[in-house]
Order: sequence, then structure tokens, then C-alpha cells
Amino acid sequence: MKMKIKYLYALPIIFLSLMACQELEQLQIKAPDQVVAPKIDAPADGTVIPLSKDNASENAMILRFTRTDYGLEIGPTYTVEVDLKEGDFTDAIELGTSSKDTFAITQGELNDKLLKLGLVPETEGDFLLRIVSSTTDSMDVYLSNVMAYKAKPYATTFTSIYMIGAATGGWDTKLAVEVASIGEFGKHETLALFTKDNGQNFRFFTEADWGKSLGGYDVFPNYPAGILEPAAGDSDPNFNFIGTAGWYKIETDQTTGTITMTEVDEPLMYLTGDATHGWDWDDPVTSLNWVGHQTWEGDVSFTKDGAFRCFEQKNWGPVGYGHDVISVFDTDYIIIAADHGDPNWYFVAESGTYHVIVDKRAGSMTISPK
Repeated sequence: MKMKIKYLYALPIIFLSLMACQELEQLQIKAPDQVVAPKIDAPADGTVIPLSKDNASENAMILRFTRTDYGLEIGPTYTVEVDLKEGDFTDAIELGTSSKDTFAITQGELNDKLLKLGLVPETEGDFLLRIVSSTTDSMDVYLSNVMAYKAKPYATTFTSIYMIGAATGGWDTKLAVEVASIGEFGKHETLALFTKDNGQNFRFFTEADWGKSLGGYDVFPNYPAGILEPAAGDSDPNFNFIGTAGWYKIETDQTTGTITMTEVDEPLMYLTGDATHGWDWDDPVTSLNWVGHQTWEGDVSFTKDGAFRCFEQKNWGPVGYGHDVISVFDTDYIIIAADHGDPNWYFVAESGTYHVIVDKRAGSMTISPK
């Protein structure tokens, strides 16, 4: 009887042990070849992903995927990779990581990654996306399905273009005239002198380099008649300048193939004040010559302890400024006139003639002795 009781006590222990073993077997991590890789569920293959500079902080996409099935939850890291349509992910770019079954990226962040990848600004392109699941360096990684998407990245950097030719100063690349970006893709403008003294033809370049030709009437078929015409006898698609010689504001738009030209007065910079010719507009008025986009240069006779500021016309308005716009300057020559209501400077060096360069884009004024 005592022996039977011992056996009865042993049966529950044996049963519980068997159950525990079965549970342990179910909790064992799967063998590498049994692990189920992650699967991207959304967005659907072929989706066009929105990208807009105005909505840069909003989500471009929320990637949703089925997590890797290792047999138990071991906290893998999911790395999202992107590559060009023809790529094999050898040169993939990482978009980010997630420990969940979702991954979000803003339009601005995705735009930057796609530009870095090589997609062309303002042109819809294709890209591939996948997920890499990993745990530790000693364990295998698992790759998701590959999804293909489309997007039109917006430009984030805007470079100048250049005019080179007889009508704009000469065919020497050192004489290239910069046409600056206005901060929108394919749109540029500047002020430039057009003449017929040494010939009429010119065209556009993406750099001041013979190997970087952009074109002329082939790129800008919408041009101002009576001012420009195709240079029919040239082997390159040059324009001929046929308008009245002088200064023009020229605006170009590559997206519409349009050139607009408006005659303007010579764009001199006037330094007005009792440090120069005085606080009036009676000739002679101290002025600097336009030597490049928003850059003026020339010699100025300064009077010590006098005040002055800059004007872009021979009048008080509309454009006048001083240290509020030009913030980079050498205090050995000029200092802020703190007791003035206008943003004037005092000239504090010895009276005399000095060479002056004003670069509005850089916000700088350089003064050096003659």
C-alpha cells in the first residue's frame, strides 16, 4: 500500500515534467533555415510616394510589415534600405531602423535620401525598398521582399548657370556672366550688359566651362523676339542679340523653356553720406560698378569719422541698406553708427582713397587701401 502511494505521488511530477518539456520545445528559437523573413505589406508595390518642399515635415510613407518569425520574440532590429530600380542593394542607402512592425519617414528625409541615391530632381523616378532583419552579429540576417515605388524628388540645392559669348563680354570662359538661381528649380536671373561691339552670339552653360554647355534656342524656345534670334549660321544653338545695346534684367526658366529680358538702368551701387560725397544726390555721386551678380566694386574717397550707407539707385528709395544687410566688414575701416536711426556706418580709418567690394549675397563689404 505504501508503495502504491509513492507511485501516485510520482505521477503528477512526471506529467508536469513532460508538459514543461513540451512548452520548452515550443519556445525554442527556430533553426536558421526555418526562420520566416519579414514581409512588407504596405504601401503597395508601384505606389507613387508624395514629396513636396511645402510638406517636408509630413510623412512621405508609413511602411508596414510582418515581423520576422524566429520562433520566439527576440527583439530584432529592422533596417530599411533603398536602392535604384536597376540596383541589387550593393550600394543601398539606409533610410533608418525600427524595432516595431512599422517605419515612418518624412517627405524631407526621404527626398534627401533619394537625391543622394541619384534620382533626378523634379523628375519622377523609380526606387526599390527592402527590410533587413538582424539580431546580433553572430546570427544570420533575413531579407524581406523587395518593393518598387515611384517618387519625384524636389531640388534642395540651386546652382547658377552662365552666359558666354560675344554679346555678353566675349567667348573667353573667364568672361562668363553668372545667371543666379532664384531658389526654384530651373529658374535664374541677373542683370547683364549686352552689346554688339564684338559680335552678337552667345549661349548658356551650366558652368564656366566649354564642356558644360546647356544650350540656347534649343533649351529656351520661348525667347523675346526683337531682342534675341537664333544664330542660324552657327554650328551650336547660339542666340544672336539683336536688341538695343545696354543693360538688361534677364530671367530664364528651364521648366518652360522661357527667357524674359527687360531693359534697365546701369546697376550702380551708391555709397552716400558725409564719409563720401555727402547726403545728397548732386553729381558727382560716389558709386561702385556692377561686376557680377549682386557684386559691386570700385575706388572710393572716404573722409574719416563720416557716416554712410548703400543705395541701389541714385535716390533714397526703394533699396537702401547698411549694416542691417551687410553684416561682414572690417572694423579697422568701418563701425556701426550706433547713435543713428538708420543702419549707417562710420568710416574710422584715415581719410583717403580705398578699394571697395560689396557682395550682397555674402553680406560683406571689403575695404582695402589703394
